[in-house]
Amino acid sequence: MPNHYSDPERIAKAASMVQAFTPEVYAYLLTIFPTPESFAELQQRFQTNYPAALKGDDPELLKVFEADRKALNTNISLIHGLAKVVAFIDPTVSETLGLGRLPERATGAPVPLTAPRDFKVIYDRQGHIIASVAKVVGAKIYQIWACDGDPSYEANWRLLESSTNCKGITLTGLNRSKFNVLRIRATRGRETGPWSNWVSLEPT
Repeated sequence: MPNHYSDPERIAKAASMVQAFTPEVYAYLLTIFPTPESFAELQQRFQTNYPAALKGDDPELLKVFEADRKALNTNISLIHGLAKVVAFIDPTVSETLGLGRLPERATGAPVPLTAPRDFKVIYDRQGHIIASVAKVVGAKIYQIWACDGDPSYEANWRLLESSTNCKGITLTGLNRSKFNVLRIRATRGRETGPWSNWVSLEPT
């Protein structure tokens, strides 16, 4: 599951995939992928026909050869794609399949997360509370925390909302009969950035 999902989004996405990823779909996906036997047969036929295809004397043989070339390219791409997909679990699969070692991705040091700027809260026409903040470079998730007690005590703060977007974040779950203070921070995996400025909401 991609890391940019918040946990509620991850739960919802996985739930929809459970409905779609049926045994029938799984069985169909397996039929797309070449078997060791079919791949070996295709490779052998292509290799055997290669010398005669170079001469170009037999139009029917050329048609078969060109069709096999296309099929072989497709199968190699499928196997190579599988090796790339599973590389983060087992990077040796590519070499096991005879494809050689996959090129390593450049891993430069990530940019440190900074404190979000321009944290604002507005009301839309329906009276919903909408939060926004300037984008933080490298951020994956934006967490909005709320406090309706003494904000100087960390225990009074609670996570109110998580969002992959920095704009148009709808806030629910506030006790509007109390004075609320809000703050936001950017996160990336287990890394958390500094807090933004506080935004206060008067009781209604």
